Amino acid sequence: MLQARQVSIGASSARRSATSVASSSLHALPGRHLSHGLASSSLTASQRVSGQAACPVLRRTVVPHATPEKPGLSPSSTPAQQQGDNGQLLFSIGIAALWIGLLGYAFFLAPNQTPYRDQIFIERILGIGQKDGYVVDPVFVGLFNIMGIYPAIYASLLVPAGRSENKVPAWPFVTLSFFLGAFALLPYMALWRPYSNPDANPLPPPSSELTGWNRLFLRGAETPIMPALLLAGGVYYIGMAVTAGGPAWAEYFKLFDESRLVHVTTVDFATLTALAPFWMENDAVGRKWEQRGTLLPVLSFLPVIGPAIYLLLRPKAEAPK
Repeated sequence: MLQARQVSIGASSARRSATSVASSSLHALPGRHLSHGLASSSLTASQRVSGQAACPVLRRTVVPHATPEKPGLSPSSTPAQQQGDNGQLLFSIGIAALWIGLLGYAFFLAPNQTPYRDQIFIERILGIGQKDGYVVDPVFVGLFNIMGIYPAIYASLLVPAGRSENKVPAWPFVTLSFFLGAFALLPYMALWRPYSNPDANPLPPPSSELTGWNRLFLRGAETPIMPALLLAGGVYYIGMAVTAGGPAWAEYFKLFDESRLVHVTTVDFATLTALAPFWMENDAVGRKWEQRGTLLPVLSFLPVIGPAIYLLLRPKAEAPK
């Protein structure tokens, strides 16, 4: 019996010695234990919690370092997005300032020495009123008719490529532009917002958008026929002005200094010509026109004719079945 007790005491001492040796070995290799804990990415949440509770070193190591957020920035906001928003805001402010400036100039600063003659100009160009044999200056006649072509060009560029993400419709402004020119289009340009997701406004437009009588103009703009007619009209009226001769141009510059109609029409023409390259580029990018980098810069320098040629060459939508 005494021998059995001695054997039991010896076994207990051996177990305590083995436990002590294992504990010493564990504390001697904390790095190995830590790397093993960090590498076990497949552990469940309960296993990681229990492991942290068992080892204070591991618990301090795996706690993620919280990065403080910058004030004023939402988690989804990026510097590129903020820069785009700021650029769009500056664009809108610039267009609005241009519109207000043109209105003020037309009503308060433009010459208005011949208001009665301005009325006669409109009557003779439109073919109404008395037939007294008075002939309007051919340079201004060409310019006046070109201002009827430009709204059709802008309608082809703004619908659908110039659709606004904020759902402001373009057609009321485009319709008024046939009577008011840039004075009607500039408010829409100031309100316009480009689509952040280009797939939301596919170009060329799908054939489903070309059906119905109310889409007749859009359907015509997506064919070579209407751009060809606009190009022919632009070439004709520009040719009329260019070949009018020196006396006709001298008369035009005289009218520019005296007539509000001639003066404001010229300013309107210059404004639409200056803004056309932006909307041509916007449309060409959306349609992924392969010749955008080579032909578009050249066409941008040709008033009326350049945008009409672009409308003729750009990728077209498929005809509705």
